[in-house]
Amino acid sequence: MNDDSMIGQSAEFLRVIHAARMVAATDVSVLLVGERGTGREMIAREIHSLSQRRRAPFMALSCLALEDLAQLREAAGGTLFLDDLAQLRLNLQSGLLTLLERGELRGERLDLRIIASTEPDLIDRVERGEFREDLYYRLNVVPLDVPSLRERAGDIPLLLKEFIKESARQHGRRAPEFSVGAKNLIKSHSWPGNIRELRNFAERMVILLPGQTIQPENMPLEMKRPSRTLVEKLFHLPETGIDLNALEADILRQALVMAGGNRSKAARLLNLSRDTFLYRLQKFAIE
Repeated sequence: MNDDSMIGQSAEFLRVIHAARMVAATDVSVLLVGERGTGREMIAREIHSLSQRRRAPFMALSCLALEDLAQLREAAGGTLFLDDLAQLRLNLQSGLLTLLERGELRGERLDLRIIASTEPDLIDRVERGEFREDLYYRLNVVPLDVPSLRERAGDIPLLLKEFIKESARQHGRRAPEFSVGAKNLIKSHSWPGNIRELRNFAERMVILLPGQTIQPENMPLEMKRPSRTLVEKLFHLPETGIDLNALEADILRQALVMAGGNRSKAARLLNLSRDTFLYRLQKFAIE
């Protein structure tokens, strides 16, 4: 990978990268499903760079800002990345469907590959009639679940080290270090802004505390506040102990029942990516 945000060794991260490299050799539509700030565009760029279209343009467009499909002509012959697919206006969805099915835009031939990204709630919008079902399935040929940063927490130290080094070089300052207490706060933070938040945090520390050892009191307020899991225990371990594997398997089954058998919804109930949820179902041989 040629971008710092694509560094990682966790199983969740490597699984999606392996799948992205496999699909790059084809020309099918790809739907990247994950939270904002998880590096969805970087994965799309990686797919493009390994594809047969790598010498043609790569164009990234936010569906929220897209007003006219004529803008798509700039990606002719290359790869078009449509970010935040759920925000695509209904009046543009039929034109995009025609482009996918016939390779035409308003009667004009237009050859390109489409990679789209969305947050996990797109299927809910489809069910509510806010997004065309036929377009959803046309774009969802190969879905790739992009894990959140909290799902790949083991990669945080690697990413933070690279972001600190990058910011120190960019601003001409010495890289700070982190005390044990500061590292513990970093580990316990939920990182709702994902990689984007981590990168911003690294830059802030480089600018405000260059060359220093960062202590807990130097950390941002949102990281010093105790998380809900610390304030309010969700589970009390009995004195006799438990069978952790049996407990996890039971929770997975409960999530499936609560979601009516819909695995994507069950994964969201447990704050897991769909790939991670399916892996755990397979681990416990749950049908």
